[in-house]
Amino acid sequence: MKGLDLLMDLGKVSKTEHKVNNEHVPSTIQPDTLFTFTTEFKWLISMLKNKMISPRYCSEDIEYLKIDGIKKMAYPMRCFCDISLRKLDYHMSWYGNYGIAFEKSWGMQNDIQPVHYLNENFTLRKDISDAFQRILRAEAKEETETQIMLKDYLIHELMFYKPYQGDFVNRNTNEKSKKCFCDECEWRYVPDVRKIGLQQAIPDYEIPNTGLLTTYSNSMDGVAEVSLCFDYKEIKHIIIPTLDEYRQLVENIDLWELHDEKYDILSKIIVWEQSRGDF
Repeated sequence: MKGLDLLMDLGKVSKTEHKVNNEHVPSTIQPDTLFTFTTEFKWLISMLKNKMISPRYCSEDIEYLKIDGIKKMAYPMRCFCDISLRKLDYHMSWYGNYGIAFEKSWGMQNDIQPVHYLNENFTLRKDISDAFQRILRAEAKEETETQIMLKDYLIHELMFYKPYQGDFVNRNTNEKSKKCFCDECEWRYVPDVRKIGLQQAIPDYEIPNTGLLTTYSNSMDGVAEVSLCFDYKEIKHIIIPTLDEYRQLVENIDLWELHDEKYDILSKIIVWEQSRGDF
């Protein structure tokens, strides 16, 4: 398919600028907290033990953009949400019951960015689609420096787009149904993985099977260079579904010989089956 070869060199993310340590202004409407969830207790244990949250490739449906020849695109990311505790139950029913939360200021200092939700019927969506089509039709050998920069910008921007609504497979049940994505209040961490030899974005025609993405994702596990690293004191909440799993978590922590750091973890734990009614 002519033009699609341009997608082989995705992810020339703009050079990192010096972070500006402006005073954080908390939202007066949204919670000043970013949660990330997983479906497995063992993955929560791994994150806590290693003090690290590693990204994984997620295949995003981009059919709503109506780009010729591409229906899905996979990016390395870690997803967060700024949903209040009293509204988390519904979100957890889709994404898993094991969570870690941090202050939003921590997330912003660690390159976590809110997602842009697009109305498929709005002219902005059409403008974005037209821009991509024009880039895909261009011959690589004829690209100017400005065109290359524009291509890189659009691909980088695409990593933070999501349709307002669409089909989605529930992470807990594996059932597909309609979902309002805007309800997720999503923020994303998308690291530059080219520095460890991986592709920044992978179109669906380059993904012969889901096993390939799993292999790529596993290669990022525990790699600090592309992961979110944290100290225990930076954790705001830890969500555990049951009291039995709380006991298992405590048993694991005891094996890590953390000394005083142990209490930094234990003081943040919320046992959801006991506390959900309070929220």
